[in-house]
Amino acid sequence: MIRNNILNNLKRNQKKVFIIAEAGSNHLGSLKRAFKLVDIAKEAGADAIKFQSFSANEIATTNLKYNVIRNKFKKYSSNLHSFYKKYELPMHFNEKIYKYCKKKKIIFLTSVFGFQSLKVTKKFNSIIKIASFESNYYELLEKIISLKKPIIISTGCSLENEILDLKLFFKNKKYNNFCIMHCSSSYPLKFKDANLRYINVLKKNFPNNVIGYSDHTLSISSSIAAVALGARIIEKHFTISKKDKAPDSFFSLDKKELKNMISNIRELERSLGFEKKYISKDIKIMRRGRRSYYANNNYKKGEIIKQGMFSALRPHVKKSFSANNYFYFLNKKLKKSVKKNEPLMRNSI
Repeated sequence: MIRNNILNNLKRNQKKVFIIAEAGSNHLGSLKRAFKLVDIAKEAGADAIKFQSFSANEIATTNLKYNVIRNKFKKYSSNLHSFYKKYELPMHFNEKIYKYCKKKKIIFLTSVFGFQSLKVTKKFNSIIKIASFESNYYELLEKIISLKKPIIISTGCSLENEILDLKLFFKNKKYNNFCIMHCSSSYPLKFKDANLRYINVLKKNFPNNVIGYSDHTLSISSSIAAVALGARIIEKHFTISKKDKAPDSFFSLDKKELKNMISNIRELERSLGFEKKYISKDIKIMRRGRRSYYANNNYKKGEIIKQGMFSALRPHVKKSFSANNYFYFLNKKLKKSVKKNEPLMRNSI
């Protein structure tokens, strides 16, 4: 189940997008719910399911002077430490969920938020995910690099100069096995703030790395558009029911929506094709609908081909002169006779 070569495969494979179904906090501390989320992700066709492994102590201060929640998440808790404590994924769940994922043949991933969660989950994670708020946590990144595992990093809170600093950090560490995820850390994200064209900038700034997109909009269209722009990894929150009282549920997809998103992405993959002109068997047949030049009368060997002697008509005949050859054969001498309504063949001049 450990797949250290996933990012390398994404670089080589121009078709297959790696889709991560983000469970987030929607497990609500229940192993049964966590297993149900695995089932939904698998049935929807996701490549991986991702949970968030953290302990409140490694993610937030207990100092009430500083950790008061003032945004929309304040309805879940009054301060950050109690909020994270409430929605921790119990650390002993990681191995159980990992084994269940292995049984279901879907990749198990978690975001790590500190050294404790990294220590617990490193043996189960084939890829280490870093959330947007931790993208500048260089001390943690240095430890992950020492594990020599691929890293996926979201950039939802990063300024452009901070993203370039991150690039320099990895360059100085001589480590290139990472993916940069375009992201905007707003929940839910307004479409006008998605800024998907920035994916093109990331592709230029990180030409040797996989670029992905972590989508926090309420729809699936941004994820599909991101794939069209070149995103090779898509991460999207999902839940069992949007009526769940988890803080991630209200901007998550339900089972039907997740399946629909993945289906649309797979259709798009097939449509994107290759960075070269591709002619299918059907098109090769349809090319007979192009024109060849047909004789308007009987013509004898030795005659000079003049304007009006041949007309461009359908269908095109193999080894005949097609419509774009008109100026090539005009004023040439016929090497053999051509009967009326017969195509002008290449061996005729």
